[in-house]
Amino acid sequence: MTTRIERGHRPTSTVLGAVALWLALLAVVPGSGLAQIDVDSPERFKEADDAFRARADHERARLAARRYGEIYAADPEDWEAAWRLSMACYFMGVRVVEGKEEQEAFYAKGRDAARRAIELAPDCATCHLFAGINMALYGDSVGVIKMLFSVRQIRSHLKQSLALDPRLANGAAARTLALIDQKLPRVLGGSHKRAKAYFEQAIELDPDEPLNYLYYAEFLNKTKRDPKAALVIAERGRLVPQPPAARLESLSAVEDLTTLVAALKQRVAQPPRKSTLGVRRKGRRR
Repeated sequence: MTTRIERGHRPTSTVLGAVALWLALLAVVPGSGLAQIDVDSPERFKEADDAFRARADHERARLAARRYGEIYAADPEDWEAAWRLSMACYFMGVRVVEGKEEQEAFYAKGRDAARRAIELAPDCATCHLFAGINMALYGDSVGVIKMLFSVRQIRSHLKQSLALDPRLANGAAARTLALIDQKLPRVLGGSHKRAKAYFEQAIELDPDEPLNYLYYAEFLNKTKRDPKAALVIAERGRLVPQPPAARLESLSAVEDLTTLVAALKQRVAQPPRKSTLGVRRKGRRR
């Protein structure tokens, strides 16, 4: 069984106060999203997994979260139920509920469930991935300063997930690590060089995932200020096979790439601004 995990639906800025959302793969904008479960569901999860696949209907998402929670409560040793609950909590907090307290409650529950899953199954790549994501989201919700103390743990979970199953969620761990290095200031451990390497690794791991190209193109455009290189990557992303309807987040990324390509073409076509460096204004002393 595999999962896909992506961005939420609430807009955010790129300042440090929003860094936790970026840490969680979440350059949060409308229309992108979460996780996908393959069809090989164990019988005990069938109802909940079917509901989660239909998560575009928020009532179905609520049903999935409730059923995962019930299964986990009935057997706290069920690590598969624990990571599913963590996944559902992430989705509920990012895309379904609106109130801050309710969001925090879901992120905390998701964090704790993933941690418990790791205790039961230390080599579960999915468990480590959801632990890092929910930790980041909870930290952002309660305050970025508190979250910064968790960055090392968040990175550790993501690196373990990447090592255990590099292709999990279509390169999600590499993509998230790239976003951490992109958005964290250098004094706090960020690195544009590492970010670039992680983005390229994500594309190598899954060259058919549009989100890999979208994040990399945004990095090249906004952070590296290289719209030409960004356009090349974004256009590559537009050529990937069309994702199936069940992959809500990937479909949203295709839409975002279409918008981004148009904006980048317009920017690249604009003549460069003339530099005024070295030009002394009339009447002003040196």
